[in-house]
Amino acid sequence: MKRLSTFLAATALLAAPALAGETTGLTDDAITIGVMGPFSGNASSYSKAEIGLMAFYDMINDAGGVHGRKLVAVQEDTGCDTAKGLAAAKKLIYQDEVFMLQGNSCSGVAVALRPEIEEAGLPWIVAHAVSDTISQPVAANIFHGVPTGNANGRAMAEFVLSRPDTTKVAIIEHSNDWAHSYSDPAQAYLKEHGVEPTEVLTMERGQTDATAQVLKLRADRPDFIIAALYEAETAIFLRDMKKYGLGDIPVMGTAGTDLENTLKRVGDLDTVKNYYVIHPYVDNLDGPGMKKWADMIHKYYPDEELSNFSYISIGSGVALVKALEAAGPDLTRSKLIAELDKISDLDTGVLSSPITWTADDHQGVKGSAVSGFVDGKPTVLKAWGQPY
Repeated sequence: MKRLSTFLAATALLAAPALAGETTGLTDDAITIGVMGPFSGNASSYSKAEIGLMAFYDMINDAGGVHGRKLVAVQEDTGCDTAKGLAAAKKLIYQDEVFMLQGNSCSGVAVALRPEIEEAGLPWIVAHAVSDTISQPVAANIFHGVPTGNANGRAMAEFVLSRPDTTKVAIIEHSNDWAHSYSDPAQAYLKEHGVEPTEVLTMERGQTDATAQVLKLRADRPDFIIAALYEAETAIFLRDMKKYGLGDIPVMGTAGTDLENTLKRVGDLDTVKNYYVIHPYVDNLDGPGMKKWADMIHKYYPDEELSNFSYISIGSGVALVKALEAAGPDLTRSKLIAELDKISDLDTGVLSSPITWTADDHQGVKGSAVSGFVDGKPTVLKAWGQPY
């Protein structure tokens, strides 16, 4: 409270504080929602996640809204910058006086926002950023609506061990926190199932040759390799694997790579024929299961170029609407939070794993599908050899 009081005293532009406002941001016909994202800057491609979310709001509004109220998005640009993101959050909470927050790409920004938003007490559904520390330990008003790093890392290892007779697993990773957010839970899952990585190798960002790492792996001959590498380094690693005769060993990558983009980078299907990546959706991006979401986005944003990021926030939007409907017309922030805590095994129709929140666990998505080339075509898989 002291930090908030200091902020309010120093800012003459702010309206009255909304801390106690159970119905702040509500009118008879509108629910205002603050949507933060990197709408500018080098990471602006991530903002496609927020565009998809706002298209979902538009679709709900065209169908009459929720209990007669329209979902009104108030957008703020974080630029994927911590200071800018903090200013955006304060503006939305104390000046625009939104009812709740949803969105947020860029984990570093979202982690920095957590103390401010937790103290303010309004509901916040994180709809893109994946860092576990945003929603763990549990804060009563903060919900994670996408797979976190821990969920993705464990899903990677689960897929690896679903391949029959896999006992030797090697890991190659960057040395940064991003890579560890995938590889640490992956290693934990392997160990829980009696598998100790045979090699844990490092390939730094910007490295243009993976010969040393590949030669170590050639001596080790693992059954599967987990690669916590960004897309550029993944392409180099896969090329060098093929060069030194390891192209038959499957490689499991993170959500930081895109299957089709990786194919474009390496230039030939043979190099990526055994490459798999985390895929959070129920179908390929151009598959029939995703068509209605693509059509929805293009209805409201006709010129929007779709990418892997375009759909990631929609599942949490589905969960929000379900909770708003359950909360009833006499909506308050506390009622919404209570209903979010009751979301259980919700099939959103877009995410490959359901959303479940409880009062003790606000990381709602516990798994992910995997995508790989089967018979030369991108295919979504539940497990090794099992199409989704």
